[in-house]
Amino acid sequence: MGNRTWQMIPSSRGMSALYLVGGVILAISAANQLTDEMAVLPLLSGLAAVALVITAVVGLIRPGSRTSAR
Repeated sequence: MGNRTWQMIPSSRGMSALYLVGGVILAISAANQLTDEMAVLPLLSGLAAVALVITAVVGLIRPGSRTSAR
């Protein structure tokens, strides 16, 4: 078994951009649901969207943090 590390930063700039778009869409959807009623799942979805956007921004700003192709 090889030594594998688990990294969340996308491996390419295109994937980072895709993560960013997905995170923004998820955040807008969660915010829309939270305006109707306060529920746990939209709140968790909103937090996941924020984490996804942060991950995407790190991947876009710091190319050295991306995983290398092996």
